[in-house]
Amino acid sequence: MSERRTATGTDPAQVEALVAPGEVVELARQLVTIPSYGPDHSWESGVASALEAALAAEGIPLRRQVVTSDRANLIAALPGDEQGPPLLMLNGHMDTVPPSSAMRWPPFAAKIAGGRLWGRGAADMKGGLAAMVMALIALHRARVRPPRPIMLAAVVMEEMGNSGASALAREMAGAGTPASLAIVGEPTGLNLVTAHKGVDRYRITVFGRAAHAAAPERGVNAIVRASRLIAALDEDLARVVRAQTHPLLGRPSYNIGTISGGVSRNTVPDRCTFQIEKRYLPGDSSELIRAELEAVVERTLGPGGAEIVHEDDFDRITHPPLDIAGEQPGVRALAAAVAEVTGRRPALIGWPAFTDAAILQVHGMPAVVCGPGSLEAAHADDESIPTDEINAAFRVYVRAALRICAQAAGE
Repeated sequence: MSERRTATGTDPAQVEALVAPGEVVELARQLVTIPSYGPDHSWESGVASALEAALAAEGIPLRRQVVTSDRANLIAALPGDEQGPPLLMLNGHMDTVPPSSAMRWPPFAAKIAGGRLWGRGAADMKGGLAAMVMALIALHRARVRPPRPIMLAAVVMEEMGNSGASALAREMAGAGTPASLAIVGEPTGLNLVTAHKGVDRYRITVFGRAAHAAAPERGVNAIVRASRLIAALDEDLARVVRAQTHPLLGRPSYNIGTISGGVSRNTVPDRCTFQIEKRYLPGDSSELIRAELEAVVERTLGPGGAEIVHEDDFDRITHPPLDIAGEQPGVRALAAAVAEVTGRRPALIGWPAFTDAAILQVHGMPAVVCGPGSLEAAHADDESIPTDEINAAFRVYVRAALRICAQAAGE
C-alpha cells in the first residue's frame, strides 16, 4: 500500500480523477430515493445508513452522535498529522421537508432529465451532501494527510430547529475542539453566503376579564386590547426596522404569524395570544429585541399589560445571525477554489434563510455557506439541481480542502 502524502503540493486534478465519472451524481441520486422526513420514514436513518456504507467501504473512520432517541448525526474524519481541532468541517443536513402532491416528478424517483436531478431534497441539500461525501472519499483515496483532521458532519433536524448542528457544536466546543472553518453546503449556486439574519420568536398574551356577551361592560375584551397592541407594534417597530441596516442583508423584519383568543361567540374573551418573530441583523440580540417589545407593551397597555414569553425552542437553541469576513483565510481559500473550478469569482452574498452555519459560528467555529443548486428550488414543487453543478461542488470542496491545508502548512 502506498504511503499517505501531505496535502501540500498535491495536484487537485489527480485527487478528483480518483472518483469515477458519475459517482458523485449517483450518490446524490441514491440519497434522493430515500425519504428522510417524518417518523414513518425513520427520519434520517436511511440516508445515514447509505452514507455510512459508502464511507465504511472506503475505510474512513466514522461514528454516530446521538441527538435524540431515534435521530443521530453521522461524523466521519480524514485523520491528520496532528490530532486536535479539525482543520475543516464539511457540513450538510440529511433531513428534508415533506414532498407535496404537486411535484413535477415523483418525489423519490430521483429522475435525471434535462441535465438536472429531480426530487425532494435534490437541492436542499442531498446534492451538496453527496458532493461533500465524495470529496472526503477522493482525499482519502489519494491518501492525503492534512495537518489536522478534515471532518464530515451529516447532521439531523436542520428543518426542525437545528438540533443536530447544535448538539454537534456543543460537543465540539465542550471538548475544546471547534473546527477552524466549517463549510455548510446549502444551495447557493456556488456563491458564498457570508451573512444571514438571525431568528427570534416570542409568544405574547394579552389578558382581559371574561363576561357574558350580553353584558360586555362587565368584562374586558382581551382581543380588542391585543388589536390595539398589534397596531402599536406595527407602527413602532417599523421605526426600529428603518433604523437598522446591514450591507448584505438590508433591514431586519418583524412578523406576527399566528393569533388566537376567546372561547365562544357569546363570551367576552379573557385572553388573546399571538406569536411574533424578528429576523434580525448582526449586532442585535434577544435581549434588545425583548426590550423593544416590552417598551411597546408598556406604552400601549401599561406596565405588565401583557405577558411576553420566549418560544421554548429559542430558549433551548439560539438562532443568531451569521457574519463572517470575506477576508477570513478559509473564505478566501473557498472563493479561490470556486473561481478555479467555475472560471468566475463567486459573489459574497447575504441570504434570507437561516442555516446551521450560524449555530456552528456561535459555538466558536467560523462558518460560510456554499453549495450547488438554488434556494428557489428548495422545498418547491419542481425541486431539482443541475447535475454539472453537483460535480462542480465536489471539485470545489476538494480544492478548498487542499488550499486550506496549504494555508495551515504555512504557505
